[in-house]
Amino acid sequence: MMRLEDPPITHAIAAPQWSDARIAVALDDGRFLLHDGRIAQQAASCLVQPQAGDRALVAGCGDDSFVVHLLARGDDEAVLAVPGATGVSLNQARIALNASEQVSVRALADIHLNAATGALNLNARNLFTSVADTLIEQTRHRITRAEHYLLTARALLRMHGKQTLVTADKDVKVDADRISVG
Repeated sequence: MMRLEDPPITHAIAAPQWSDARIAVALDDGRFLLHDGRIAQQAASCLVQPQAGDRALVAGCGDDSFVVHLLARGDDEAVLAVPGATGVSLNQARIALNASEQVSVRALADIHLNAATGALNLNARNLFTSVADTLIEQTRHRITRAEHYLLTARALLRMHGKQTLVTADKDVKVDADRISVG
């Protein structure tokens, strides 16, 4: 029986054994076969997903091994991933994504861009949009300036307003098999 005066029993936790290892094969579920035959799991703090050929800092904790940090990259591309997480959030006053060549944003389901009280600016040499089914735009004012503006509808093109103006500096041409006015 333990008395109040007796010091508490503590169990010493063994310090991790640090080593450097090369990733031989990427297995499943964030596990990796190391060149020395050990199986290591990607640590939650190792955000760069290890790949075969990477040189890694490995912590051995009892029977478990963890890839804690990548020391050298075997490839010239990196994937950021948080092991075990179903989502990642970046929370900061300002976030910048900079690429000298290309930025790609992909999702199998939805992508949302919101600027609730600010502006959303798109600047590009060319802008291409493709919508498989329906495109709905809602705005108070729409102003479009173009050198040439071509609008084609395969079936019906309808323009309606309380007042509608069509003006031209030189010619207005209306061409159809039948023209109805009024």
